[in-house]
Amino acid sequence: SLAREIPITASVIYHYFSDKDELLKEMYLILNKNLGKNRNSLPKVKTASQMLKQRIEFQFDHQEEIVAVLKYYISYRMNFKKFKGGFIPDKSTLHIEEVLKFGIENNEFRTANLEDDSKVIAHAINGFLLEYYPYKLQKNEKKELVDRIYNFMIRALKGGEK
Repeated sequence: SLAREIPITASVIYHYFSDKDELLKEMYLILNKNLGKNRNSLPKVKTASQMLKQRIEFQFDHQEEIVAVLKYYISYRMNFKKFKGGFIPDKSTLHIEEVLKFGIENNEFRTANLEDDSKVIAHAINGFLLEYYPYKLQKNEKKELVDRIYNFMIRALKGGEK
């Protein structure tokens, strides 16, 4: 179906990829790399709170790519290393770990376990992405949802403070 969509013959695709699994893995790797580049190009902010909101917005702005990465992960979970807390792709929570580290260094956030809390936050955001996919949020809907997620996480990270 991909070959028909482009349009090329399927044999051209299989000249570069031995099978569907190899093609999907390459797409996953490229999407992850591009998401990382795009995330790294976000403007620098002064506070971890601002950074957290920026990362939540980023996830919604790149919903389609992130959902594709998540779908690959769900379908090929057995190819990922199992960790103490379950299966999770390498580097999948680094963008949230950066936020938490920044917040801890600046005495803005408190966390009992950086790695576990990063996973919880990343999974929570991704859960909302999946819940709304393929619906594209309108600007005001996105702002309201981002604000709700952000405000909840900020209360948790600041120990209940507003």
